[in-house]
Amino acid sequence: MESFSRESFIYLLVGGSFQAVGALIVALFFFPIARRLTSASWGQLVSAYFVFNAFLLIWGCLGHYAFLAATYGKLYVSMDRVVDWLPFIPFGPWVLDQTLHGPRGYLIGDASLWQLRLIWTAVAIPVWLLAYASTHLALRSLRLTHATNVA
Repeated sequence: MESFSRESFIYLLVGGSFQAVGALIVALFFFPIARRLTSASWGQLVSAYFVFNAFLLIWGCLGHYAFLAATYGKLYVSMDRVVDWLPFIPFGPWVLDQTLHGPRGYLIGDASLWQLRLIWTAVAIPVWLLAYASTHLALRSLRLTHATNVA
């Protein structure tokens, strides 16, 4: 497995691109619904959404590395190692698919896709919870800092 810094760089670049596209698509549904459910201003909603996605990217980077450290070369091998783990796309055959006319990835021993999906879930749940908790704490801290500065 590659170094943490290399894996992180690749994840932030490629995983961050996937997440940015996904966040834009989700925003089309999130903002109209959130606006009806809360009294927060548009600015507060946009700030919270941006902060949440930033934390999801950071925690996702760590989750990606944890998943690879636990599984790559032990339970599976993929030929296209750009990003094998994303917190919003469950592990599946797409990870093992071949590169452009190249060799195909494979499961090792008696490992199964379901086993890898369970490990994906065991990493994804804490990533999402940490992203939520970090966002909550950061926004709370910003509100307290802003309230202190105003007073």
